[in-house]
Amino acid sequence: MAVTTAGQKLIAVGMRGLVIVSDDNGLHWRQARVPVQSDLLAVMFPTANKGWAVGHDGTILHSQDGGETWILQLDGRAAEHQFVPFYQARADQGDSRAQAIVEGLKINFRSGPSLPYLSVWFENESVGYAVGSFGSIVATTDGGKHWLPWYERIENPEGLNLNGIYGVGAELLIVGEQGHVFKLDRDTRQFRSIRTGYEGSFFSVLGNDEVLVAFGLRGKFFRSTDHGETWSAGVLPATSTIASGAALANGGGFVMVNAAGQLLLADPGATQVRVASARKAMRLTAVAPLPGNQVVVAGLRGIGLEPLPSLSSR
Repeated sequence: MAVTTAGQKLIAVGMRGLVIVSDDNGLHWRQARVPVQSDLLAVMFPTANKGWAVGHDGTILHSQDGGETWILQLDGRAAEHQFVPFYQARADQGDSRAQAIVEGLKINFRSGPSLPYLSVWFENESVGYAVGSFGSIVATTDGGKHWLPWYERIENPEGLNLNGIYGVGAELLIVGEQGHVFKLDRDTRQFRSIRTGYEGSFFSVLGNDEVLVAFGLRGKFFRSTDHGETWSAGVLPATSTIASGAALANGGGFVMVNAAGQLLLADPGATQVRVASARKAMRLTAVAPLPGNQVVVAGLRGIGLEPLPSLSSR
């Protein structure tokens, strides 16, 4: 399950196409109208009204009314029919990289259009991206009316899973398998691969003007203070896989959640981290800040409210 804010609302997505909406900071929820039953894995609203959700079967959904109703913009069947001919035309002109992409796409679609998009990010209500399994990456410049494949625009010849895409300040970053961070070059419109020294999977990246933080399997935690060009390992007081995180308002640091049902609160420089167990024991998968000293967390047993731990607590 994933959760985000949309203006004054909270929007959460989950299994079998579930989308729920709250107007009162998570005290009460109602179910939205959704045209699919595919599991939904990520959701993002760049404005109060317009948002996107992605998940299994290559699903990309769009809402224009703050999450109340949704339409299908792309799924795996449409992607197969569009993307293979898109690259085959280039391959027929002698583009060897396009030919390799065609072969990879055919392998990915061999068992049907089931591969998921794992993350979605929109810079504004027009320009957005979705990434997923086996190097899947698509982009739009018209709010999802048209989604174009971007496989040739990322240094990922192995087709590694792309687990998360996030905008942090002026930077747009993708994190994935084998410790890879990919950073968008705005001039060339290419995602450049940056090695971090970590060999496991990253699931998310957060940041502010001071620091970027990438985290993932077994509580691994890497920091960058030069806009993602170099990374160094940090130390966390918890070793469970970190699934998700969010930046707190007004430069207040970061909050993360892990598979052990813990909340991790980091200072703005990500040099101090405090851990606290959630009141409702469950594997946590997502978190979103709320006004005051609270967050909403989502996990395998539902959704709930939690107080933020204090960095000064002992």
